[in-house]
Amino acid sequence: MSPHHRRALTLSMGFAVLLYLGFVLVADREAVFAALQRASATMLLGIFALSLLNYLLRFWRWQRYMAVFGHALPIWRHFLYYLAGFTLTVTPGKAGEAVRSLYLHQHGVTYAQSLAALFVERLLDVLAMSLLALLILLARPEYAGLVVVAWILTLGLGGLVTRPGLPQRLRDWAPHHRYGPQLERLARLLDSAAALLQPGYLLLGLGLGVLSWGLEGLALYWIAQDIGVGISLATGLGVYAIAVLGGALSFLPGGLGGTEAVMGVLLIAFGADGASAVAITLLCRIATLWFAVALGGIAVGILGSNRLSPTIRADHGKPE
Repeated sequence: MSPHHRRALTLSMGFAVLLYLGFVLVADREAVFAALQRASATMLLGIFALSLLNYLLRFWRWQRYMAVFGHALPIWRHFLYYLAGFTLTVTPGKAGEAVRSLYLHQHGVTYAQSLAALFVERLLDVLAMSLLALLILLARPEYAGLVVVAWILTLGLGGLVTRPGLPQRLRDWAPHHRYGPQLERLARLLDSAAALLQPGYLLLGLGLGVLSWGLEGLALYWIAQDIGVGISLATGLGVYAIAVLGGALSFLPGGLGGTEAVMGVLLIAFGADGASAVAITLLCRIATLWFAVALGGIAVGILGSNRLSPTIRADHGKPE
């Protein structure tokens, strides 16, 4: 990891600590700590296990995408590459995505292919979250507006970028545009993405997205039950999905601040007191966000110790 990325990660973590400390102080420190003390060891182990299963399912999907492009990497090393991308999830610029692409490039995976897989993965994750968000309507039909907004944005973006003629249109624009090389790369990315958006792969990817992110929504429900906030499973899944979508719309790295705020407000709306809402949010984010960052750091350390860190050689200095 470069000094610039380490600095960005440190700043993001520092911001998160200040943010969470602010939540605790606003909600009454003693009450939040009392709520946290109600959390059982079984639940804590369980929610980290659910997050790990989420990562395994998503990695399996990623591996299938690489297979579509004709690449078969050693599974253990490939899993480390995948985890390494989580390290910089909370830094600006989506640097974690570039790190994964650099690792894969050493095995013949073009930048267009790895970024296309990443693009499709993110698109299907947003669709999966939008589906999970529908569950909140079982408890609160008045939240239909939030779900409608999520679906309009998701389907609008998905429809735009998957239009069959878009790559060729970008190529036609490229020679006459100041950002011609970038448009050409985007066209190649969309061409690669088209192979992953065929009906079979689309349904498989979406199904795995709903299952994997549903596990993290299940973690939120489990935490709430353990702390003493009686919400339904459908509510827990819906709250988690809407909070993550809200964080994504904030355009902050990792949704920091936005996800926590939406999650806390929704939990209070469903009957949690302020201290319990803060405690549930903190535990959920540690298990579903910061656990991933920690695993990514371990993966980067293992790859570095084995001299498998990404390098850009002279002949591979620029993306294809």
